[in-house]
Amino acid sequence: MSRLDAARERIDKQLSNWRQGDCTVGEDWFLFRTDADRPLTTAGQMAATKGADNAETAVHGFAVVTQTCDLARRCEARPFVEVCPLVDVDETVVREVKRGRRPNDRYIPGVASHRLVANLDRVMPVEKAVVARWHRTEGCGTDDKARRLSTALARKRATMEFPGDFEELASPLRARADIRPIY
Repeated sequence: MSRLDAARERIDKQLSNWRQGDCTVGEDWFLFRTDADRPLTTAGQMAATKGADNAETAVHGFAVVTQTCDLARRCEARPFVEVCPLVDVDETVVREVKRGRRPNDRYIPGVASHRLVANLDRVMPVEKAVVARWHRTEGCGTDDKARRLSTALARKRATMEFPGDFEELASPLRARADIRPIY
């Protein structure tokens, strides 16, 4: 067995207990591309002053959003894992996220006591070798909580935009019923 094959085998073994929703907690960095001529974020602006088009922001860790079945596949076939940054929010926001009032963020029971939620607007691929080095914090704990996370992720990715005329038609009805959009 070659050194590379042995390393891949160790990585696969180290990831064998990871599941969708599991987290790593601690100071880390979220990497993204920016337009150095038109940066939109503070981190993008800082990178642009150095002539860079890659920027980083500090985060409190990551939540794994890759499906568990893809995590279980050999790293040779599936080398990447998608992660979302964990962001620190106040208790009010944690409750709103838990109730589904903020669909761009997701409640992860395993890190909720730290007032952390997964920000689904930002997704970053990392190689499985990186995840294998992380300390795993169980995210969901039960099948029911794991299903809720999967449903939220599916909803985030499969949400279709309503046509403008539908929004215009529904607006008076929402106002009468005092229904506010949750987006």
